[in-house]
Amino acid sequence: MTFDEIDLVQRAWSRISLFSNAFVREIYQELFRLDERLETMFSLTDDRLIDKVAQTLNTVLTSLEQLDSLRFIIRHLGERHRQYGVLPAHFDLVKEAMTRVMACRLGEYFTPALALAWSGAYDEIAAIMIEGLQAEEPCTEGADMDISQ
Repeated sequence: MTFDEIDLVQRAWSRISLFSNAFVREIYQELFRLDERLETMFSLTDDRLIDKVAQTLNTVLTSLEQLDSLRFIIRHLGERHRQYGVLPAHFDLVKEAMTRVMACRLGEYFTPALALAWSGAYDEIAAIMIEGLQAEEPCTEGADMDISQ
C-alpha cells in the first residue's frame, strides 16, 4: 500500500472509529444477510466479541504503515479462526459486508479512491490471516499477544 492509500483508509477509519462497536455490529448483520448460514458459526455476537473485533480493527487500521510488524499477530489471528470453521472463501463475504457498511456510513466520503485503497488494505490483511488459517505449523512467535488490548 502506498502512503496515500494508507492515509485514505486511516482518515476514513477516523470518521468511523468513535462508533466502531456499532460499525462492527452492522458488519455482522450484513454478513448474516449475505449468507445466513454463517450465523451458526458464531456462538456469541455479544458485546465482548463486538468490542474485541472493534479494538482489533482499530489497532490494525491505525497501524497500516507497520503491517509487517503486526504480521505474526495477524497470522496468529487467522490460525485461531480455524477452530471456528472459517474458510478462505469467508474472507470475501466479510470484505463485501465491511465494504457495504463502510460505504453506507461514509456516504459521499466513500470515494472510488477510498474504495480502491480500502480493498487493497483489506486484501493485504486478509491474505496474512488466510496464511495463518492454512498454516500446517502453528506460529508461536507472539502467539500470546492480543492486539485488541
